[in-house]
Amino acid sequence: MKLWRVFVVSLAILGVSTMAYAGDLQQSAEKAAQEQARAKPTHMDKAFLVPGLALFGVGMSMALYGFLHTSGSNDFVSGQVTKESNTALGAAGLAVAAGGGAVLFIGSERARTSAAVTVGAGRVTVVKRLTW
Repeated sequence: MKLWRVFVVSLAILGVSTMAYAGDLQQSAEKAAQEQARAKPTHMDKAFLVPGLALFGVGMSMALYGFLHTSGSNDFVSGQVTKESNTALGAAGLAVAAGGGAVLFIGSERARTSAAVTVGAGRVTVVKRLTW
């Protein structure tokens, strides 16, 4: 129990002492604004986001319906689930969902590598990542 109290007090001292290093509020605000101007927003283009989400949602719905909806009795599921469920529809749904995931992945990669234009007070910043 004594070790626990020492740990809590040490943590409290560390937390209070780090606030002293923050400096002036105006300097901290300027530093945060500069860091935000350097940081590139990664917004995915809606041309990739909407179709990707739609394909993923429809594909998962198809897979759930195909694999879980059985044509047998409603009271129980027999041991012949693969014959009672529509596995072709379920597999097609998984393929459509994978296609939607691929569209979302491509959109996120394009958003990550695209140029970012930031307009601030008295300046315009263009950030572009180049790789070769």
